[in-house]
Amino acid sequence: MTQSLQELVSGLESYLPELERQRSSSGFANDVFEAIDDLRHLGHYILEGNTRVDYPVRVGQERELWKTLADLLRKRPAEDQQRYAKIFGEAEQILRFAETIQPSRDGHLGVLRIIRKQFGFLTTDYHFRVAHQKPTGMRFSSGTVYVNLEWAKEYSSSCSFGAESNPTKSFWIDDLLFMHGDERYRTLPEDLALNTERDVENWFKVLADIVKQYGRDVLSNQPGIFEKLAKAQAQRDREYTEEMNRLHGHR
Repeated sequence: MTQSLQELVSGLESYLPELERQRSSSGFANDVFEAIDDLRHLGHYILEGNTRVDYPVRVGQERELWKTLADLLRKRPAEDQQRYAKIFGEAEQILRFAETIQPSRDGHLGVLRIIRKQFGFLTTDYHFRVAHQKPTGMRFSSGTVYVNLEWAKEYSSSCSFGAESNPTKSFWIDDLLFMHGDERYRTLPEDLALNTERDVENWFKVLADIVKQYGRDVLSNQPGIFEKLAKAQAQRDREYTEEMNRLHGHR
C-alpha cells in the first residue's frame, strides 16, 4: 500500500468536519458522514490491536454499506462524483487493509481457548456443538438447548442459556443458583473486570463449576426444566424488587 493505515485514518478524520457541516444537505451526505465516522473507528481498532472485533464480519458489513453508497454516488451529479472520489478511494484502502486482519483462534484475552477448556464437557458429555463463534465468545447448541458464553463487562452477559424452541427467553447463572437454593446467587459480581487472561480463566472456571454442579437437567433438556427455571427466575425477580423497595423506602 502506498499509504500507511495511520495516514489513511488521519485522512478520513480530516474530512469529517466538512462532511459534518454538509450532512444536513441531503440523506446521501449524512450517510457518507456516518459511514466515514464508522470506518475511522474501525481503523483505530486495528491500530490499537483491538482483539474484540471480528474483522472479517465487520468488513463484510462495511462493504455492503459502501457498495450501496457507491451505487447512489453514480446517480449523482458529476461534481459530486468528483468531490467524493478521493474519500471513497481511501475508504476502500482501509477496507482492504482491514480484511487482512484475522481474529486469533484463542479469541480476546484467550477467551475462546479458555471456554473450550472449561466447557469441553458440553461437547463430550452432552453432545453440544459450537453453533457460532466470534472473538469474544461462543454459542453452543445441542439442537434443543443453547448456551452462550462470552467475555463481557456484566455477569449476566457472560453466560446465558435456554431452549432453542424459545430463543428469546434466556436464563442466567443466578437463576440456576437460586433454583437450587445456592446463596451464591446473592454474591455474583454485577460488573466483571476481565482484564487479563487470568481473570478470564478464573471467571469461566467459576461458571463451569456451577454448570457442572447444577446444570445436568438443563443441558439434557429434562421435561419441565425450563418451566421450573422460569418460576425460579420470576421468584428471584420478586425478591430483588422487594429488597430494593425495602432499601429505598418504596412501598
